[in-house]
Order: sequence, then C-alpha cells, then structure tokens
Amino acid sequence: MIGSVGGSDAPGLLTSMMNKKTVDEEIAVEVVKIGLDAQKAEGEAAMKLIDSADPGRIDVHA
Repeated sequence: MIGSVGGSDAPGLLTSMMNKKTVDEEIAVEVVKIGLDAQKAEGEAAMKLIDSADPGRIDVHA
C-alpha cells in the first residue's frame, strides 16, 4: 500500500495513520474510564441506600 504512494508522501501518510491509531486508542481508554466511573458511582449510591435503610427492612422488590 505504501509502495504505491509517491516517495515524498509516504512518511507523511504513515505518520498520519499512526497518529489516528493513537487517537483511536486514547478515545477507547477514555470510554472505558467513563464506564468504570459510572459503575463506581452506581455502587457507591447503592451502598448509601443500603446503609440508610433500617436493619432488616430493605425492600428487595423496589
């Protein structure tokens, strides 16, 4: 593929492709971090709700 590109254009094309791959990987990592943060927040909210309930009085059907 790179061989079909003019000699002066090949390094720029390769650099551009590598940069795009890096950006795509950074975006994927950020998406995973956001998901983990959301799960952590949900877990903390659940623990607060459980802690605020009277002992033996948690409504499991709610």
